[in-house]
Amino acid sequence: MGVTAKDMIEKIRERINATEGITQKINTVFQFVLNGDGGGEWWFDLTGTSPDSGEGMHDNPACTITMNAGDFVAMLQKDANAMKLFMSGKLKIDGDISAAMKLQNFF
Repeated sequence: MGVTAKDMIEKIRERINATEGITQKINTVFQFVLNGDGGGEWWFDLTGTSPDSGEGMHDNPACTITMNAGDFVAMLQKDANAMKLFMSGKLKIDGDISAAMKLQNFF
């Protein structure tokens, strides 16, 4: 079995937890809604003194990123371009688009 969206979420969580001062740099709650096989819902709260994350829906995300789980994996493995996915409607961002840009630069 190949790399799943959940595997990539775990890598994101590890990177976030290893990045000093990330909550001050990003200061946003992100919600990921990943559809299709291997999908799910995960959130990252980068607003407190230390990052927090979980599975499911967050009560008050500032930025929600919705896409197919396979496209998410491909994007994070650099096999798909985030801007092309966004322009084609395969990646949807609701809420604070500038926060999503900060996250893109982080990854």
